[in-house]
Amino acid sequence: MNIIAYGHKFFLIGGGILIATAVLQFLTRPRPKDKVRPVRLLDATMLKVVLFVSVGILAILLGTGIIPMSGGR
Repeated sequence: MNIIAYGHKFFLIGGGILIATAVLQFLTRPRPKDKVRPVRLLDATMLKVVLFVSVGILAILLGTGIIPMSGGR
């Protein structure tokens, strides 16, 4: 089995897992209700959600070939 030939599947599955994790984390983590809206948007949960979704989208774009991988033949 050639790992390089199936590398795109790794990025597709990993990106999907990252996005699913971000959505589940956003839905399950309690958010403070007593703070003002800008402070609630900058708490640790929201920063993780934004990071996970952005890296997940980047991984999916790599896996589909929209962003080419360097070092390919």
